[in-house]
Amino acid sequence: GGPAGRYHWQAQNVKHSGVDDMVLLAKISEDAIVENLKKRFLDDYIFTYIGPVLISVNPFKQLPYFTDREIDMYQGAAQYENPPHIYALADNMYRNMLIDGENQCVIIR
Repeated sequence: GGPAGRYHWQAQNVKHSGVDDMVLLAKISEDAIVENLKKRFLDDYIFTYIGPVLISVNPFKQLPYFTDREIDMYQGAAQYENPPHIYALADNMYRNMLIDGENQCVIIR
């Protein structure tokens, strides 16, 4: 099925808060970014985009987001088709490498 029929472990989370991509914030400021990340962190949404950049916040606990279902969900999907995830970034970079024939780079801090 299409994206609506796909499983995502966060789909069961009825308290969805914040925005997936912080370029969509009404006002972009340090306070707004911190507040958005805090809201998402408290609801176990640890991945957030800010444009093409993926921010990941350490949840300090085990969360079920590295499963075969997650792999299937993100493999071959457009980067913004699903909620933010490291798999989306990795798949997008892999496809860009194949299409463009150029090296890709990820910076982890």
